Amino acid sequence: MTTTRLSILPLALAGFVLLALPGLGSATGLPQRPQAFALTADDHQATAAKVAMLFMTRVHYRPHPLDDTFSAVVFDKLVEDLDPQRAMFTKGDIARFEPLRPTLGKGIEDGNLSAAMAPVNVYLSRIVEQARFSQSLLDGGFDFSAHESITVDRKAAPWPEDSDELRALWRLHVKDDWLRLKLAGKDDVAIRATLARRYRNLESRVQKTTAEDAFQLFMTAYAESTDPHTDYFAPRAASEFNTAMSLSLDGIGAYLRAHDEYVEVTELVAGSPAATSGKVHVGDRLTGVGQGAGGTLTDVIGWRTDDVVTLVRGRAGTNVRLELLPDEHKGDVAPHIVTLTRRRVTIEDQAARQGIIDVGVPGHPQKIGVITVPSFYEDFDARRAGDANYRSVTRDVSAMLVALKGAKVDGIVIDLRNNGGGSLGEAAGMVGLFTGPGPVVQVRSANGDVDLQGTPGTPAVWHGPVTVMVNHASASASEIFAAALQDRGRAVIVGERTFGKGTVQNLVDLGDALGRSKDEKLGELKMTIAQFYRINGRSTQLEGVTPDIAFPETPGEQDLGESMYKNALPASRIAPVAYSRDVTDAARIALLVRTHESRITTTPAWQLQLEESAAFTAMAKRPTVSLNLAERKATRDADLGRYAAFAARQKALDRAAGVTGREDAPVADDGLDPTERDAAADKRPDAAKSPADAYLQEAAHISEDSASLLMTVAGEAG
Repeated sequence: MTTTRLSILPLALAGFVLLALPGLGSATGLPQRPQAFALTADDHQATAAKVAMLFMTRVHYRPHPLDDTFSAVVFDKLVEDLDPQRAMFTKGDIARFEPLRPTLGKGIEDGNLSAAMAPVNVYLSRIVEQARFSQSLLDGGFDFSAHESITVDRKAAPWPEDSDELRALWRLHVKDDWLRLKLAGKDDVAIRATLARRYRNLESRVQKTTAEDAFQLFMTAYAESTDPHTDYFAPRAASEFNTAMSLSLDGIGAYLRAHDEYVEVTELVAGSPAATSGKVHVGDRLTGVGQGAGGTLTDVIGWRTDDVVTLVRGRAGTNVRLELLPDEHKGDVAPHIVTLTRRRVTIEDQAARQGIIDVGVPGHPQKIGVITVPSFYEDFDARRAGDANYRSVTRDVSAMLVALKGAKVDGIVIDLRNNGGGSLGEAAGMVGLFTGPGPVVQVRSANGDVDLQGTPGTPAVWHGPVTVMVNHASASASEIFAAALQDRGRAVIVGERTFGKGTVQNLVDLGDALGRSKDEKLGELKMTIAQFYRINGRSTQLEGVTPDIAFPETPGEQDLGESMYKNALPASRIAPVAYSRDVTDAARIALLVRTHESRITTTPAWQLQLEESAAFTAMAKRPTVSLNLAERKATRDADLGRYAAFAARQKALDRAAGVTGREDAPVADDGLDPTERDAAADKRPDAAKSPADAYLQEAAHISEDSASLLMTVAGEAG
């Protein structure tokens, strides 16, 4: 399989924990020093580190011995991961870490991970100190007539000299928090109350950090120092990785998040036990969880979200009892108990979805089918268990193609934007839906052996024109799919150059590797074992896939890609394999490019998209943010005015085209952190119901052009 590292998301689905360290990564202050953290690795973690090191030094595609030199590289990566903005560690801390830098390898061999845990413990202690310091500033308030500013990106800044310089940075962050709320219309009393609660919650979350969290941070730094796509998942994180790949879980189907000392419901999965009960609502807070129809309730107030989800999760067919306190905005309502029966829940918002875009000219309408593929998922466990109905992206897309054929669409757009990869087998399977049998990708192992992998051998499902949309965030399996169709002349690739990840990873269960019991979990290692190459012999590593028709770069993603990693594998080439290609493909694409370039010059939505992108890019490049009230308000008002004008133009375009459902113009910053907002008002938009953006609309037009060209060729041939 080939996968990219999972993003840490802010939501957790009951029975589907998305593990995030509690509060880490926030930025704000501290006065008197708290008792220092002293988290230590247990014997299981020490064993996991030793086994992982064995694999990474002997089996990895590019092994690195964990000697003194590479130990220092790993240690520096850990420090960078913990404090990328250089606002927690001082020069003194870095000096005290110096003797520890070359010792990690020997520490793992000896089963002593104290050096690995040291910077994590200092970091956690510093966050608590920061939270307390931030609270101490609230009584005094701030002078917003002064001309101060906060630096947006401190990655290249020197480490602060001492604790006084740290606190000066933290003070600016608190001033920024206050100013955001002030600009949102809050008075000083409300601001103090909001920020006091925010900083108390920050300290509370950090205090719940476990040794497994700290160990995960160290092992992530070690794995990613070996190469950007090798990763370690502690037992709980490993379970969530597998859930994300399978798009299914046994649970109740409720997204959860932390809210003050509670865990609250933020969303219900349609058709899930929680949704169909009619007794669980967005905004409800969990105060107790019990197992079975009459199990004793465990008080979960103050618990971490992932720990609560562990209690809610369970085997399909079993019961769970929830004590729920209704949304605080509903007033003084008594808690009530709900009994739900767990079952298999499908996470549809991460699955492939289909739609139809109407294009063409009056009198000659054409329908273009659009299939959006967020990832190349596959339920590995269900497949291994022999489940004939196991879930996979190839199966889902195949059914969608059949449905779109029935709807008599003229062309297909496969939208792979922001698709970070997934199963290599699924990428090959999806290629076969459009090509039938044939080669897809070459895989070279560490010993130099090359394995040619192809489609499963079944006939193609769709024989019409195909347009594949990609961007800088399309990676790994997405690149395999796009490259194979491009090499065989089966699709027109449009968008941006792709990410450039040309490596293959495999999951290793470290407990299984030692023959441990299922209950004795050591976590999983996602390790790079091979490199893949296109059938033309070129690699997508670093190079990515260059589109046949280039679209403007997505704002904020210009610097995204494999080339940003210092330790990325180099690009290389191997011998091509025999494959067939449509000889008329080059001429057809040249004509499509000319038609595209002519059309976009007179397409208002396309021009609007370019202007919005340019404005966003300019805003993102601002190096500092003013903490002067008048300056900040002027900048904010100018930004809002600019985007309101963009939104008005978009609304006029939508009205003329009869399009509905697009989100309103951005509103002013409310100054709140995500978990401080009302859960019902903060619901994620339904991507499936959003109208097509300008780039997707143009991809549909390109598919229409392709269909017209093929019809012309067929007519001439006839």
